[in-house]
Amino acid sequence: MTLATLIYGVVPPIVDLGATHVLHPDWTPHARMHMVWLLATMSSMSLLALYFLWRHADRSFGVLMGGLLGTCALGGFFVSAATAPLYGGSLSDKGGVPDVAGIIDANLLGFGIAAAMLLVGWFLARPKGAGRATSGVA
Repeated sequence: MTLATLIYGVVPPIVDLGATHVLHPDWTPHARMHMVWLLATMSSMSLLALYFLWRHADRSFGVLMGGLLGTCALGGFFVSAATAPLYGGSLSDKGGVPDVAGIIDANLLGFGIAAAMLLVGWFLARPKGAGRATSGVA
């Protein structure tokens, strides 16, 4: 879960605060502002998720919150990717981040791997007995 959190919280600012996104010559000033806002929000969420995962006194609550924050962050990406045709969006621009091996968009691959790691980590870190009925309560 920590690695997935770092992927959505640290990698995008490294990649996106350059010529492929924020400083892309074809982007409008307002689009740049929204990108910086998104980067700041996602990085802040990742810091909060890391706090919950590593420092919160209630371990199961910390794992729950870290997982929920990551799901919101990564889920937002997948919603925007799935609905891109509705608003004229694209996973990349000319001169932007190239496909991996010419096969798959780098964002889709990276965030897909992060989402899988987050979900597997969340499953493995769940409290014992989670998802099972106990004391007659489902």
